[in-house]
Amino acid sequence: MTLVTLVSAFLLTTAALLLLRPVASITGLLDYPGGRKTHSTPTPMIGGLGIYLGLLAVSMLSPVLLVNYQILLMLSGFVLVVGVLDDLYEIRANLRIACHGGAALAMALLADVKLDSFGDLLFMGPVQLGLLAVPVTIFATVGVINAVNMSDGLDGLSGGLVTIALVFLSIAALMAGESAVLSFSQLLIVALLAFLSFNFRMMWKKSALMYLGDAGSTLLGFILAWLIIAATQGSSGFIAPVYALWFLAVPLMDTVSLMVKRPLRGQSPFTPGRDHLHHRLLNAGFTPQQTVLIIHGAAVVFAGIGLSAHLAGVQESSMFLLFMSLFAIYLVATRQQIESRKASVKGDV
Repeated sequence: MTLVTLVSAFLLTTAALLLLRPVASITGLLDYPGGRKTHSTPTPMIGGLGIYLGLLAVSMLSPVLLVNYQILLMLSGFVLVVGVLDDLYEIRANLRIACHGGAALAMALLADVKLDSFGDLLFMGPVQLGLLAVPVTIFATVGVINAVNMSDGLDGLSGGLVTIALVFLSIAALMAGESAVLSFSQLLIVALLAFLSFNFRMMWKKSALMYLGDAGSTLLGFILAWLIIAATQGSSGFIAPVYALWFLAVPLMDTVSLMVKRPLRGQSPFTPGRDHLHHRLLNAGFTPQQTVLIIHGAAVVFAGIGLSAHLAGVQESSMFLLFMSLFAIYLVATRQQIESRKASVKGDV
């Protein structure tokens, strides 16, 4: 990927975001204050649209890119449209998931990007999926989409987590000499940096100028799932699935823990609530900026562990066992926090 192409991606994404701001006001694509939200003014939810338009514009200017990624761009465009409709009209969760599942099915059938193997997770050799490859691909893709979507709770949080995952995936691709995943990952990183310059809180900017919206977070989740599956499967795969799992450790652990705990409390897994990791850190007294930096720092550490294990050739099964052990610790720690909070409430009463 040339420097000119990357600079073009940044500038085109920035231009798209600026041009979309007045459009958001006209169409009602705004996130209004109230309820669990912390911002004080209506904020455009155009991040996903701007990122997608930036990627599409660069791809159209480069015929090679357009040919290589036309199916990815087409399907991610579909996910984006579903997300925009959800931002505007709040689509039912089951319909939204069905649409994401349809995109994942098309990804597997049209582009042959699917999970055929989990690698050696159980100390018994590669776990081949066979006839389960397509349904598992759909489940995993929808899972990643929801993990990214549910981590979108603070300015810069979701976009930063995806950027971190892409950076480590790009390093692995670069060291393996795999240009396909590397080139699109680089483009998306640059487009994300353009968005984060408007979204991330800084000393001179106390609040976000725009949000990803469900459109943006689901778009990023789908593209990230595509790139990771492409990087871990088939003859062009260059990293084992378990190592790539570490690139997504923070949002996956948080989301899966909620998928387990909410039904046990009699709630839908998709019910909005204040039980995410970033909510716990905010409740502990950290500022939004500190919370984002803590979670991003944890994501860098986990991704660094995964990449280091990949480069050092650490046994896949051992890394999976370590990952599941850390996840179990996270489940227990967050459960204890919930129970202690319930006890304090009863004591106050």
